[in-house]
Order: sequence, then structure tokens, then C-alpha cells
Amino acid sequence: MDGVARSPEVDVYLAAVPEPQRAALHALRDSLQALQPEATELMSAGIPTLIHYGPLVGFGTNGTRCSLFVMQAKLLASMRSAITPPHTVSGATIHFPPDAPLPPALLERIVRDRSRENEAAHIRAAQRQAPKRR
Repeated sequence: MDGVARSPEVDVYLAAVPEPQRAALHALRDSLQALQPEATELMSAGIPTLIHYGPLVGFGTNGTRCSLFVMQAKLLASMRSAITPPHTVSGATIHFPPDAPLPPALLERIVRDRSRENEAAHIRAAQRQAPKRR
């Protein structure tokens, strides 16, 4: 697969998830990786996470529902009107049933906005570390 290298640890995590959540998370993983092919994939805090200049998004399951961890409650709050039942929001996380995936336009907006946030933070950090000119 071009783009994101699949993490063996994430493969192990997903193999332990029961169906139909496993199929839903595999589809979500594929969508996220297609939206940000420059990201790397790893396990962080016990969940599969895409990294692009820092944590981008994570995904997982609580047993019956699937979750997309957006990492920024403020960003998610700004998208609240685009998140409709059966999808629900808790803090910086969207929960959804396996048979009701998140809309592609919403995923695209989340990944785009999170990528921009992380890239901007990376630039600010690099500028703070740059030697001062006299």
C-alpha cells in the first residue's frame, strides 16, 4: 500500500476486536490513511493513532460502538452541527455504530483541520527554536 505504513501493533489490536466493529475500524483506518498518506501509524495510549507532526487522530472501540478520537474538543465543537445521530460526541471523541460509518466529508474536514493544526504547531515550535538574528 502506498502512503501510511501499517503498524503491526495496530494489526494486532484490530485482530482482537470483534465483528462488526473490526470491519468498521478497518474501513475507517483505510479512509484516514487515504486522507493523510504522509502520516505514520502507531499505538498510543492503547489506541491506534495516526501521527502527522504530532497525534492527528486515533480510533478504537468500546465494545459496541466505534470511536474516532479527534484529539481537540474545541475543533470537534466547531463541527457539532455536522455530527448527527446515530453519531454522538463526548469531549474530543465521536462515537458511532459499526453499521453507520462517519460521512466521508466529515472525515476529510477533521483530517484536514487536524493536519493544519499540527503543521502550524510544528512551524511555531521550529521558529521558537531557531537562533535569533541580531
